[in-house]
Amino acid sequence: MSNVKNYTEQGGEITVIGGSLEIAASGKLTIAEGATIEGILSVPVVDALDSTSATSALSAKQGKVLNDAIAAKTAANQADSIASEVAELVTDFNALLAKLKAAGLMAAE
Repeated sequence: MSNVKNYTEQGGEITVIGGSLEIAASGKLTIAEGATIEGILSVPVVDALDSTSATSALSAKQGKVLNDAIAAKTAANQADSIASEVAELVTDFNALLAKLKAAGLMAAE
C-alpha cells in the first residue's frame, strides 16, 4: 500500500490511479488488440464520443459494446395513454416496460 494516490505496484504489472490521469493534447492512449476495457462508461463519457471516432481506435468487440451503450441511451417513444379502464392501462404500462427493456435501460428479468 502506498501513501500516494498514483503508484505502480512492485513488479510493475499494476499501476493504480487514485488521483487523475491527464493525457495532453499531444499525448496518445493506445489499447492493444485483444485488450479489454472494464468498468462503467458514464453518460458524459458516452456523450463525448461518436460511434465513428470511438470505434476506430477500439477492437471490433469493444466497438460493438460502445456502440450498444450509445444506442441504448434512449427508448422508443411510448404514446400517451388514453386508457379508460385498468386493463387498458396495464397494457400501456407493459408496452412502456418492454420499450425500456429493449433499449437496455431496464434489466430484462
